Amino acid sequence: KSGFSLVMNHPACVNEITLSLNNKNARTKALVLELLAAVCLVRGGHDIILAAFDNFKEVCGEKNRFEKLMEYFRNEDTNIDFMVACMQFINIVVHSVENMNFRVFLQYEFTHLGLDHYLEVGDRAPP
Repeated sequence: KSGFSLVMNHPACVNEITLSLNNKNARTKALVLELLAAVCLVRGGHDIILAAFDNFKEVCGEKNRFEKLMEYFRNEDTNIDFMVACMQFINIVVHSVENMNFRVFLQYEFTHLGLDHYLEVGDRAPP
């Protein structure tokens, strides 16, 4: 509990944890997503997570937020633990928002990155 509190109160900590998604190990990425999902569910955590992914976008040169996450999701399709953690994270990020307009906006971000297409078709290539 005290460790989680320290993470929440340190401005750069969640950014660094989020950047750990660049790790080659799928298990590490799954654990990172589980931790980020937990942060997202705490009061004020959703904003921290979105800011961390904005930082990730900037640092990693993404065109769109969550771009690398979706790339990993498509490419790690043999690692069930990672895929489950990724879907849980996406569901929490999108559905833990009370404002329906913002929820739709977040859904659109993932749709724009091909999540719906990937889930419906099971296509392993980007749309």
